[in-house]
Amino acid sequence: MEQTLCANVDGVPSALAALAVATATELGRWQPTQDFHVSQGLLALTAAGKRHCADGRCWNTQAILDMQRAPSGVVTLGDVSFDGETFRAELESNFRQQLRCESQRDELGRDTCQAERHELTLDSAASGACDTVFTFHASAPDGAPLSKPERLANKLIYVGYPENEYLSFTSTGNAVSIDPTYGLNPSDGTAAGSCTAACTKISATNIAVSAACATARCGRSYARRSAPRCTSACEPHLRPTGLLSCAQMRIFHRLHLFCM
Repeated sequence: MEQTLCANVDGVPSALAALAVATATELGRWQPTQDFHVSQGLLALTAAGKRHCADGRCWNTQAILDMQRAPSGVVTLGDVSFDGETFRAELESNFRQQLRCESQRDELGRDTCQAERHELTLDSAASGACDTVFTFHASAPDGAPLSKPERLANKLIYVGYPENEYLSFTSTGNAVSIDPTYGLNPSDGTAAGSCTAACTKISATNIAVSAACATARCGRSYARRSAPRCTSACEPHLRPTGLLSCAQMRIFHRLHLFCM
C-alpha cells in the first residue's frame, strides 16, 4: 500500500473509515439514508438505525459520531490532532451527496446509485498495511449471495467514497473489506490491554495498558477515569497535550478515548 493511503492529515479520513466499519458491524448493513439524518448540522442515527443495533444505541457508531463535537486539540489519532469541525462538515456534505446520488435516475428511470439489499457480518479483523483490515461477509437478507457486491461502494459516499482513499474498499466474492480505521473500532487485534499502532482507542470498557506498550506507542499511558464531577470546582484532568476543561472532559469520557 502506498504511503498516501496511510496519511491521515487531520484525522478525518480514518474517522470516516471507522464510521463505515462501526455501521457495518453494529447495524449489519450500509443503508445511510435510512439509518442516518442531519440534525442541527450534525450527522445522527435515526430511530430506524438504532433498531438495527443489539444494544439499541449503537455505541461504537455513536461514539464516532460524537467526535463531531470534539473541541480542537482534544482528540489525537496517532500523532495527528483530530479536527472535529472538519469531520462534522465532511459528514454533512458527504451525506447530502449520498442523498443526491440515491435520488438520481438514468434515462430509463433506473437508480444510478443502487446496491442490493444486503446484510453484513464481521468475518475478521487482521493487521493491514496501515492498521486493521475489517472484512465482512455480504449476503442478501435471505442468505443468498449478492450478484454485484462491488456496488455496495455506492452506499459509502457518506463516508467519502471514492475520494477517501483511507477506506480502501475492496470486494472479493462475497466479502467486502475496509482498511484501516486507526484504533477507532474494537477488534480482536486491538483488544483491551493490547498494543496497537494508534495512540487513541475506543472501547466499551476500561482499558489497562502496559507501561512498555504506552512508552513504545505514545510515551505515556492513560486509561479512562470515572465520570468527572464537572462543577465550578472541578479539578482538571490530564491529557497528552495539557489539561482538559470540565466540558472537554465530558466529551472525552463519553467517547471512551484512551491513549494506547
